[in-house]
Amino acid sequence: MKKSPWKAIDDMTKRALVSDPDLNNFLTPFLPNKMDRRAFIRQCLRKLKTRRMLLRSQWYTELADRMHKVREGRDGLRLIFLMGMAEGVTKQKLGTNHIGSLDAILRFFRHISPEDKTAVRRGIRRALVSARHHKLLFSSIVRILYEVRNEAVHGEDFYSFSLLNPREKKKHIEYMHFGLITSGSLGKAGFTKRGNRRRKRRVALDISMTYPELRNMMVRTAIANIRDAM
Repeated sequence: MKKSPWKAIDDMTKRALVSDPDLNNFLTPFLPNKMDRRAFIRQCLRKLKTRRMLLRSQWYTELADRMHKVREGRDGLRLIFLMGMAEGVTKQKLGTNHIGSLDAILRFFRHISPEDKTAVRRGIRRALVSARHHKLLFSSIVRILYEVRNEAVHGEDFYSFSLLNPREKKKHIEYMHFGLITSGSLGKAGFTKRGNRRRKRRVALDISMTYPELRNMMVRTAIANIRDAM
């Protein structure tokens, strides 16, 4: 039986994606074996949902990577696309846009590995407070990153938040802990039950996590979401 023209085009597109150099370069750090990597891509292409999740992960991450050419050292701009990737992957997975951005991002991180969650909690902590209050809840860290993204998107502040420069981290590798002090917003804006206005509070942060570390953690989590949707 002769294939329809659309089916032939779809098959050709899938074959091209399996061997696409950009897609393979994107996945290689996480799936170094060529056979395993191509098998993963083929499995993603079986469903429109997982195909879109995979390509969304690649495109948004690559946009985040290129933001240093727009404004070097402005990690808030990179978080626009990393948080957008997390939100988009979840909405594709659920098959709906009728879910809030923050809720979608929190759902995305349900699939983070225990090792990555520990690394994030070590790499993003409170600063200028007593030692017992340094550690943040993981959900609080996600909310802080989400607020950095919001402030950058709306043109309020894309410059205050920074991740640690990889060169500086390598330079001070012998230190037990080396980080930079930056800031983020924590808490919910709105009104209390008594009608008083409640504002987000600005908190000092001790950051020892670099952009490549955060970025790779999010790609691994995206891959875990995709595998869950297969």
